[in-house]
Amino acid sequence: MPEQTHCKEDTQIIIIEQIVTAFYTVATADFLIGYHFRKIQTAQGNNPLVPPITAFSEHIPRIVEFWSIILLKKNRAPQTSSFNLNETHRLLQIRPGEIGRWVKLFRETLDLFARQLPEQKEFIETWWRQIKSFEKLANKNFF
Repeated sequence: MPEQTHCKEDTQIIIIEQIVTAFYTVATADFLIGYHFRKIQTAQGNNPLVPPITAFSEHIPRIVEFWSIILLKKNRAPQTSSFNLNETHRLLQIRPGEIGRWVKLFRETLDLFARQLPEQKEFIETWWRQIKSFEKLANKNFF
């Protein structure tokens, strides 16, 4: 039985990596919120408004780790970085409406994966509930 749980968790970590990468591919080039992500990119591409996903190769693993902790209720890395979401995002000076755009793009990404991976419906629904919780928290703390 533990082997099945291990395999399920491995699959879910792969899904988290795929969803985070897919989301970043869209969000970093988005007309409304992309500029926030471009503040942390580490490389330039041909189009300054559409950075290559490799420009976030240092940041994406951190976000995957964050979502792994939240969704799988465990720490997958031996030395977890601390996540101070409020302070980090406060520094971005997020404007009203940008949280809603982030949620919309994330929901579209989750919906895409839900259609592609119907066997992961429950896992993706759990993620969507977390997104809604973060939206409420962000709107409360930033505006």
